[in-house]
Order: sequence, then structure tokens, then C-alpha cells
Amino acid sequence: MFLKKNKTIKPKLKIHGKNNIINYPKTSMLDLKVIVYGNNNHIEIKTSEFYSGRIYIGTIDCPVQNCEVSIGERTSCNGSEIWLMENNSKVIIGNDVMFSDNIYISCTDTHSVIDLDGNLLNYGKSVQIGNHCWIGKFVKILKNTKISDNSIVALGSIVTKQFEQTNVVIAGNPAKIVKTNVNWDEERPNKYIKR
Repeated sequence: MFLKKNKTIKPKLKIHGKNNIINYPKTSMLDLKVIVYGNNNHIEIKTSEFYSGRIYIGTIDCPVQNCEVSIGERTSCNGSEIWLMENNSKVIIGNDVMFSDNIYISCTDTHSVIDLDGNLLNYGKSVQIGNHCWIGKFVKILKNTKISDNSIVALGSIVTKQFEQTNVVIAGNPAKIVKTNVNWDEERPNKYIKR
């Protein structure tokens, strides 16, 4: 989608519950659909870059409480889905993050996995993406994961664990570190070389 500079797009909000807070820059380009079911949930969007996607907190049959979504400054996206389906879940996205399209982020499996004694095995609580990360097309980032600063997640990867090391390329299913000591720039290679 190509937009004229300084065009303002307002998110579409459907909020069901009490004390839910959604903050975003009033001059933003947010092609977002936000649906919240539950109470005391907080969404903080700081970016004024183009950000397209959907944020779901709870559902009509499963409202949730005290969840948080934070999207940092200079973060852009061409299409994402963010799901929070358990109380006290968090998705924290840092500054200067570049998402491609068809990104899926979920803090939960949405259904329970239990042992034979009935104990819940699959608690989901958070997803954390550091500053200056590049997330490729069709990436899935699942519950209880972390991507550290200056990282690249390759096309089609499925992130299922915490990566504490910075400046890495993460790839595969399940994702693992495939290259270290890297960084990235949003400039296209032929223009970057001419700098």
C-alpha cells in the first residue's frame, strides 16, 4: 500500500469491557483493527510510521484482563496479527522494528494442553521483540519468546524460544541462530552501496 506523506489513518476500535486504554499518535498512519474483550487492558502505540494489522485481546467467549501491547517508535508493518488470550499477557515491540507482511504473533496456544493429572502445561505470558529488528514475511512468533536487539528473523521462520544474543540472523522451523555479528539497514542494497 502506498500512501501520500502525512496522510492520517485512524485505527478501527471495538472495545468491550472496562478500564481499557488505547494510546496512539493522533497523526499516525495506523491501518489497524483492534478488538478487545475484557478489562484493564492497555495498548500503547508510539510509532508514527505506517503500521497495518490487527490486535486481538480476548474474545467474546474468553475475555481477558490486564494485558499489554506496546509498539515502539519508528516501527513499521505491512500486515500483522497480534493475539493475547490469557490474563496478564504482554507483547512488547521495541523501537525501529521493521515488519514485513503476514506476521503472526501470539502469546498463547489458545487452548489448554494438560498432563494426565489435569495440570495445565502450556501457560503463555509474553512476546518481546527488541529494538532495530527486521522480521521477514510469513514469520510466526509464538508464546514466551524473545528476539534481542539488532536481529533479523528470516522469511517463514517460526520463533518458539528466547534468543538473548544480539546481532543475529534467526531462521527455520523451529527458528535457530544461523549467523552472528550482523546488522541491517532498511536501504535497498544497490542504494546502500552508493552511500
